[in-house]
Amino acid sequence: MSKKKELSSMAKIIPVLKLLFPITAKKFPWFFPCEIFKVFIMVANTLLPVIVSPMIIEELITARDVKTLIILASILIGGECITLIIWEKLNNKLQKYQQRLDDYFNMLAGQHSMELDFQLTEDKDALDQVEKARTGMDWYSGGVYGITEQLTGFTANVFNVFGLVVIISLHAPLLLLLILVYVVIMGFVTAKNNKIGMEAYKKLSKVNRLFGYFGWNIVDFRYGKDIRLYDAKKMMVDCWDRNSEKSNSHWEWQAKTSMKYNLAGDVANIIRMIVSYIYTGFLAIKGVFSISVFVQMIQAADELNNKLGGLVYNAQEIAKRCNYAYEFVLFMEYPEALEKGERSVDKEIREIEFKNVSFKYPGTEKMILDNISIKIKAGEHLSIVGLNGAGKTTFIKLLCRLYDPTEGEIFVNGVNIKEYDYKQYMALFAPVFQDFRLFAFPIEENITLVDGEAIGEADNGVNTTDIEDRLRRVIELVNIKEMLEKLEKGSKTMLYKYFDENGIEPSGGEQQKIAIARALYKESPVVILDEPTAALDPIAEYEIYKQFHTLVGDKTAFYISHRLSSCRFCDTIAVFSEGKIAEYGNHDTLIKMTGGIYAKMFEAQAQYYR
Repeated sequence: MSKKKELSSMAKIIPVLKLLFPITAKKFPWFFPCEIFKVFIMVANTLLPVIVSPMIIEELITARDVKTLIILASILIGGECITLIIWEKLNNKLQKYQQRLDDYFNMLAGQHSMELDFQLTEDKDALDQVEKARTGMDWYSGGVYGITEQLTGFTANVFNVFGLVVIISLHAPLLLLLILVYVVIMGFVTAKNNKIGMEAYKKLSKVNRLFGYFGWNIVDFRYGKDIRLYDAKKMMVDCWDRNSEKSNSHWEWQAKTSMKYNLAGDVANIIRMIVSYIYTGFLAIKGVFSISVFVQMIQAADELNNKLGGLVYNAQEIAKRCNYAYEFVLFMEYPEALEKGERSVDKEIREIEFKNVSFKYPGTEKMILDNISIKIKAGEHLSIVGLNGAGKTTFIKLLCRLYDPTEGEIFVNGVNIKEYDYKQYMALFAPVFQDFRLFAFPIEENITLVDGEAIGEADNGVNTTDIEDRLRRVIELVNIKEMLEKLEKGSKTMLYKYFDENGIEPSGGEQQKIAIARALYKESPVVILDEPTAALDPIAEYEIYKQFHTLVGDKTAFYISHRLSSCRFCDTIAVFSEGKIAEYGNHDTLIKMTGGIYAKMFEAQAQYYR
């Protein structure tokens, strides 16, 4: 990824607002009107006491008219009660939006994570950006709600400051200069603290990712057997403690570094209060204005000081929060790792060709594949064998466009795969990788990857009958029908116990069969089986082999396995060694090659079955 020029804190505000606010207004149309109404309540709540209270004092000192006093008191008390009630109602409504906004943007981040090019999921910089986006939106910026609250406060404070300046300038204009000096000092203090906080935040992104990894793995029951049998608890807890100490040290550094600026702000506030009282008291004694105006000036000066400080605080908080939220913007705009074309894909595959393809993983120098050239015809079943690290799985990753070749080209039907529409191209392949994952969903949803609750709903665009027929067929093909019949809920049984205490923990072999069923259900023209029988017992493995042609049919198939007996079921065999195709042919041909890699591997395995 080429790094963009770093923007200043203020320059990051516009991109954040341009991305987040239109999304929010569309999804939650009443959120911003509520915030705007809140501005008027905040202004009324500030200015009403400053204007009405001196009028009550003046009336008490002079005429003491009961009717006038009752009217003024009613305006003050009634106004404050009304604004307080509306304030509570608005805050209650807006706080409900807070969680909904957080959840919605977390959902958008999760959705975008699933759409990122696979290559980026193994890239350190991309993973750090994911962490920065998550913590930047959740922990530090407060998300859309946190930023909007500061904008609302800023807008209200602008109106409040204007009104208070007018009031003070009529009687004690020098107070404005004193307050201005104090606000400048507090602006400096806040800016320093924000800079310190941002520096700590950047250091914490990697620490938080490691802290979370160790913390969650300790309590994840999937690691339970290994942690217990290998007595890994101490190692995991020690790692957690060590990263906790690193995290705490960053927070401690932030607190200690900010302390001197906070003390300076407190001293400045004390000085401001002393000078304000001396100045306005002197003017009152000299008779420049009355006691009621003196009270008004003190009250207005305190409010103006608070609102100016709030104005500076709001402005810096907006910049700071947008600075954090900008990491979310960078994540949502993270550059693609792969070049995408727009050409439509012909679903009928006639030929796949690797032409002089070499590959090394980003950030490394070792060539995993070295000048690979091979053609696979439509309907051909190719077995790929070789020792660990020979490049077999990498070959498949390149075919599926999880990565692009470092050198050379890959063609499908004579067209460079970079020219094809990416999603259409991905639909051509139904792989079962060694490290496949099943989800804590019902078994049928793990196979169909269709929301079970959506099936049967009106106008959902899903053919329920077609889904059920295809599901029934693949369940029988991979031989898990008997297993499902023993379960009370059958294929609707939940996998694992994350969300259902009655969920099942399938064996490794059962998981592998479900993964194969998922691949067959997809009905793609190319099936890829990467060590598909590694967790199966010999009898179950034999059943899969026996049904291999039934399972795959006339589709093009790639079959990776360390068990060479599976190669008999394939048309051709490619033997990978040190990143190259060292041998190529069918079983009968390769077994006769004296000293050949395949012949040696086959003989080494065959002796265990004699």
